[in-house]
Amino acid sequence: MSATISSLFSSAEVKTIISQLESRLQAPISVEQAQTKMDQVQISAIGKIQGALTSLNGALSAIANPGSINPMVANVVGTAVTATAAASAPAGSYALTNIKLAKTQSLYSSIYASASAKVGSGSGAMTIKFSNGSSATIAIPSADNTVNGVVAAIDAANKGVTASIINTASGVELSLQSSTPGAQNAFSVSGTGSVSGLSYTSSGTGSTLTLAQAARNASLDLNGQAITETSNSNIQLLKGLTVGLTASGSATVAISQTGGGLSSALSTFATQLNSAISVVAKQTAYTAGKSSSSANGSGSSKAQAGPLLGDVQIQQLRQSLLSGISSAAGSGLSANALGFTISSGGQVSFDSSTFSTAYAANPSAVDKLVQSIAKTVGSVVSGAVGAAGATPAASGSSTPTVPATGFIQSASADLQATIKSLDQGIAQQQQIAAAQVGLLEQQFAAAEAATSGANSTLAYIGAVLGTSKP
Repeated sequence: MSATISSLFSSAEVKTIISQLESRLQAPISVEQAQTKMDQVQISAIGKIQGALTSLNGALSAIANPGSINPMVANVVGTAVTATAAASAPAGSYALTNIKLAKTQSLYSSIYASASAKVGSGSGAMTIKFSNGSSATIAIPSADNTVNGVVAAIDAANKGVTASIINTASGVELSLQSSTPGAQNAFSVSGTGSVSGLSYTSSGTGSTLTLAQAARNASLDLNGQAITETSNSNIQLLKGLTVGLTASGSATVAISQTGGGLSSALSTFATQLNSAISVVAKQTAYTAGKSSSSANGSGSSKAQAGPLLGDVQIQQLRQSLLSGISSAAGSGLSANALGFTISSGGQVSFDSSTFSTAYAANPSAVDKLVQSIAKTVGSVVSGAVGAAGATPAASGSSTPTVPATGFIQSASADLQATIKSLDQGIAQQQQIAAAQVGLLEQQFAAAEAATSGANSTLAYIGAVLGTSKP
């Protein structure tokens, strides 16, 4: 019988030992990988909350200055005027009486046989002098010394007077009219050469043209105060109030502020606020497990926890947002008076009809309370997302004391730093584990080689001594 040294471990045993070592080394790595995954889920949850707060911040910006979205409106009673009101227009009712429109000056000539009849011979020139001191001279070439030619030359010159032809039963008349109404646009006419027969002075001396309508300014009484205007349009009657005169007579202009724009903005704000509250609630919720039995068998559901359950600061965020509504009060008004209500489940609703009633009764008080709500809720948002989330209402001054980074951003940054540190630790542990497994494999290989060498030596000795058997 030959002498042999048996292998220390079989191949299967070696694999089992190495596998056990790998499992033991992987255990702490798996724990850190699970922690990394949990942190990533929390970062995602924080991102969802931050997105909802960003949308809410946009709605807050819209209500931070109610006056800017509540335009003044001018309502006119009567047909003598049109009116528009800017944001600076003072609210009130204004009576416009004794309205007289500004008029243009109109002249007409003697009758000519036809539009092609000559007004004179050769060329000529027409000088027009206005009451405001300006003047213009219009040349009339000999080829244009007809009624048609004079009209065309005057209109082409565009010097503040227009010309036209009036048809009558006896022939045609040449009509001259100031382009713009107002006393400052009254004019005299002096013709030379072929148009020397066309002249007019206010005194009437030497006039060949007849005054059909005198130029005059517009006039009216504003709440009894006499006012004169040079035009019928774009009259800045009050700061922010522009009127146009369309007829003689009277009218009433009532300027008031409408709450329609603010009502719409508040409705959007309520929607975005609910969205933010719902996101926070979902990410911090806890749902208990349930078990049930029925004719079809029994079943159960596991308890579920939101990724941010236990984060007190984020859980408090939901209540802080709601408090911005529930605690709002001022000038005898509350959030309920504005149309806001909060359900038992923590959802905010807004009723535009209730708001309209409150706004009609006291728009100034409503504006102030809305600003207060925007400031309170805005400070909650900016505290969560930092200076980037601060609204004009939340700042309250040119030097707001708003943190550059909110607590939500800080929490996300901390988690990201933790993940980075864990990833570095995992990488190091994986390197160490790989090295330990590799070393064990080398040791097993060396032991196997040593066993194999020993068996070969025994076989050789046996052969030499003749003790080995085939």
